[in-house]
Amino acid sequence: MRSPIKRPHAFVISDKIIKKVGSQKKYKWQSVSKSYKESHQLLRIKNRKARTMKESGQLKVSEAESGDFKEAVQNNGKESESVNDEVDIEQLLAAADFCGAGLWVYYRNKGFSKANTAFCEHLGGLASHMPSLNEILNAISVEDRQRIETRLNEAIKAELHFDEEFRVKQDSGEVDWILLEVRSLREHEEMIIYASSKKITRQRMAADELERIFERERRARDEAEIANRAKDFFLNFVSHELRSPLNAILMWSKILLTREVDEATRRKALETIEKSAEVQAKLISDVADSARVASGRIKLENRATNLVTILRSVFEGQRPSAEAAGLDFEFETNRDNVVIFGDPSRLQQVFVNLLSNAIKFTPRGGMVKVRLEEEESKVKVTVEDTGVGISKDILPDIFKQYVRGVPTTQGQSGLGLGLSIVKILVTKHGGTVEAKSDGVGKGAKFIVTLPTFSGESAQTSINETTTVHRRRLEGLKVLIVEDDVDSREVLQIFLEQNGAQVVAADSARAALRILSSQESNRFDVIISDLAMPEEDGYSLIKKIRSLDSNHGGDIPALALSAFASAESRRRAFEAGFHRYLTKPFEPDSVVDQIAALCNPGTGQS
Repeated sequence: MRSPIKRPHAFVISDKIIKKVGSQKKYKWQSVSKSYKESHQLLRIKNRKARTMKESGQLKVSEAESGDFKEAVQNNGKESESVNDEVDIEQLLAAADFCGAGLWVYYRNKGFSKANTAFCEHLGGLASHMPSLNEILNAISVEDRQRIETRLNEAIKAELHFDEEFRVKQDSGEVDWILLEVRSLREHEEMIIYASSKKITRQRMAADELERIFERERRARDEAEIANRAKDFFLNFVSHELRSPLNAILMWSKILLTREVDEATRRKALETIEKSAEVQAKLISDVADSARVASGRIKLENRATNLVTILRSVFEGQRPSAEAAGLDFEFETNRDNVVIFGDPSRLQQVFVNLLSNAIKFTPRGGMVKVRLEEEESKVKVTVEDTGVGISKDILPDIFKQYVRGVPTTQGQSGLGLGLSIVKILVTKHGGTVEAKSDGVGKGAKFIVTLPTFSGESAQTSINETTTVHRRRLEGLKVLIVEDDVDSREVLQIFLEQNGAQVVAADSARAALRILSSQESNRFDVIISDLAMPEEDGYSLIKKIRSLDSNHGGDIPALALSAFASAESRRRAFEAGFHRYLTKPFEPDSVVDQIAALCNPGTGQS
């Protein structure tokens, strides 16, 4: 039985021979010079026959006729040469199709162009098998067309051999990658271009995927190195920033405890201790907020809020610092009521951060101005100062973590987290924040834009919120459970100064004993620390919830903890607490939480 011919696996273009290589059967076509020689051989035979006929008298012609005959014979030779060329090319194109390879042949001087079926298919289905150079270029994608045109023009002018890859959009809409191998040969005065094509879409996709994998790995490695350096920087930076205010607290405390000082010195010491503690609290709060932002756990309690009220409160809260720094402190607005839908405490955090930065970085005699302008469906708040300004190199990155607008050598504390938190909070409220500065020493301007809120219930919600925050603690009875003596005493004093009646317990066992003896005089609120020895706050609140209402089983409860994680909050709420406050906290925030707990319908926070 005759074995089938295996499909050829290669198509080779060389300088003199163009051949198809197969495993069992070979085809070989000599270059165009072969047909050129055969044509001239035919011409010599015809001329010799003509001379024989003339000598024998069979052919009698005049000189003019003889010249015409010679010209006719020569033209016949050229036509034979052209026919033989075309026969060779047709065979060549057919062989290339048999190999599954695209092939295009182009004669520069003759303007002759011929392509096989595979080549036309590779270039998106060319309409003609005799495409012009422009038709071929137009089939190539715009991104690659100029490059391929340049290379083909080079090949037309001189002998070259090169490979190029380009894209072609097929009729189906898919984009294929094509490998084009071009060889140009000079045959006497003619320049012949041979171009073979091959579809390499799969190979290119595999190579691109491999490149993407390498790029992802490289990026992941770079990010890991950056994170590692950032971690070291963060730990060193936090350590320095926390130690500085702590040192002032320890030194002044030692002086007050061991020496007799006058009233002015004592007051200065207490003010310094308070200021240093506030700095530490803010640093810790920034770190905690930054961690929540990074993990996506930051939570907003949105409601209809009067932004003017928030801004006035922040402005008045920062006024003592501005006056102490000798600054011109201004607040401009022509509106008393601009309602937005947002979290009041988080919005307050945004503007406290911006205003405190403006005061901190503006030298004595400078100006800090807050301006509120309501526009169509949005409100714009501008915080402007005449302070140290922001370097043009730093300005594009000013809202990134750990980026500071001024060098640390200027003696201002801070981790460079505040503005990154500002941007996150503003974005979560559906707004934008923008920083502007003409450079160092030329002041800075921060513009916060927020969407306004309209609705029939807007003003009602604001009034209810205002009522909650203005409630005092008079007539409320509070049970504090805290094992740390200093924390327990200071919290008790502060709540009593706000009108509450306070009973303190130093353990869970003591709290349960107090509750069991208070049948006729129950508490309004329980405030308990979570991390206590022997029995923690989680266990305590579970036992309280198991009691009947006469023994405090349904008393609203506020949890205090140094842990800011979502897991700690979840455990506290599941155990039976209604509110959660993270240490360190502002004393006023405890009053707000107690007031909210005593207001019916308030949810978890």
